[in-house]
Amino acid sequence: RAMRPPPPPLSPYGTLQGALFQYSTFPSLAAFESCPPTAADALPSKKCILIGGLSDGLLPVPYTKQLETACHERGWSLVQPIISSSYLGFGHGSLERDTKEISALMRYLNAHRSGETFALVGHSTGCQNSVHFLKNGDDDMVERTKSVALQAPVSDREHAMMEPNYKETIVLARKMKEDGKGDDMMPRSAFWAPITAARFLSLQDFGGDDDFFSSDLSDEEMTERLGHVGAWGRGHSGHLLVAYSGADEYVPDHVDRDKLLERMCKAMNRGDDKPRRPVATPLMIETANHNLSEGEGDGAKFVAAVAEQLDAVSVA
Repeated sequence: RAMRPPPPPLSPYGTLQGALFQYSTFPSLAAFESCPPTAADALPSKKCILIGGLSDGLLPVPYTKQLETACHERGWSLVQPIISSSYLGFGHGSLERDTKEISALMRYLNAHRSGETFALVGHSTGCQNSVHFLKNGDDDMVERTKSVALQAPVSDREHAMMEPNYKETIVLARKMKEDGKGDDMMPRSAFWAPITAARFLSLQDFGGDDDFFSSDLSDEEMTERLGHVGAWGRGHSGHLLVAYSGADEYVPDHVDRDKLLERMCKAMNRGDDKPRRPVATPLMIETANHNLSEGEGDGAKFVAAVAEQLDAVSVA
């Protein structure tokens, strides 16, 4: 008799209980909300929305359960949306589409699930989503957003530039776009997932729509891309945490991570020379990898910093 295969591991990123609902009918999009056990009768008015990176969906990060616990302890619910770009949908998407859907999610939560105050936690490309939303989201929903945390805001382009076929694929994608074929798919050899020439350029070309966090951007270029964060924070009593991993495997070795983290926060805090408390604050997690899955306590360190920011919202 053949040996039976070993059982699969217990859900590594946690097992959550809550409500599954549809927040958009066209396209059909759903989200999962887990509420504090004490909120049996009334839905919490404060919602923390977790947005993963490329190829992520529900349960996007190893610290999902820890984040849920921290939210619940403070009377917040945790919301995990599926957007059109979740899983492999990002290949034919854009930050603009994502922002419209995040706004639609918030609007639904406000209308039907008691949502009054929002927080965003973005991982990897979810950091681009969060920064883009603060500038381009529906004004009334941006105003309700009081806390944003970026975990692993790294440059897709600088990572891609380490690939041996980078130059030829960029040249091809540019030509496709020039020929009016930006929405056509790149060859399968160009990327690890199906992707259009337009999204490929957004992620991998200099100055692409996703190019927020590259170390080779000048101070002016970085401020142009990130400076609106400070205006949001000062205008709406918002705070943003920038958490960078000291051992992020997607960051090239030549990048000075401490300096880059400092520059990103400075760009976000533009125009606020001597703030009592700056809008954007840095957190370097020295030995952490990209999604905080390896170092013991790395996820907990990030979640604790997020929790501190949520506490500040509750006091405000």
